[in-house]
Amino acid sequence: CMGCVLSAAIMLLYGGVAAREEAERLRLLRQSPLYAELYRKLTALSRFDIDQVRIEATGVTVTSVCPAYTLLTFSFKQNGNSKRNDTMTRLFAELIAYDFPLFTRRGAYKLTRYHTLRQNGRPEEAYAFTMRRGYKDFLLAERCPAQLRIY
Repeated sequence: CMGCVLSAAIMLLYGGVAAREEAERLRLLRQSPLYAELYRKLTALSRFDIDQVRIEATGVTVTSVCPAYTLLTFSFKQNGNSKRNDTMTRLFAELIAYDFPLFTRRGAYKLTRYHTLRQNGRPEEAYAFTMRRGYKDFLLAERCPAQLRIY
């Protein structure tokens, strides 16, 4: 049917345009001073075992495995960007996944999308790279081989 072929061609063309626009947005964000500062701070945490990276509209929070505490709280507003939208949050999550491939390893981390509520009740998208339990147990056993056991 001619209409089906035409519809498929239009959808293919639209998909290509959307992919190019997405790549351009990622390129621009990667070149921004905001992402450069975040990248520098995340790279400085390479010696720690990272339990979770949360990317929310307000910023990025990184927590460690052992001891469990917050390693980084990176506020977008304090670093020059007061825009709060779901697209920026998603783009930051994508760039972190590209630039830190450990977070994309299936056996090590899991990516979840969740919603946070603003004070006005409006939901905002957020993302979290969370260390999987098996990988965390492996790291803890490797880092702390002598553990106290009470029988």
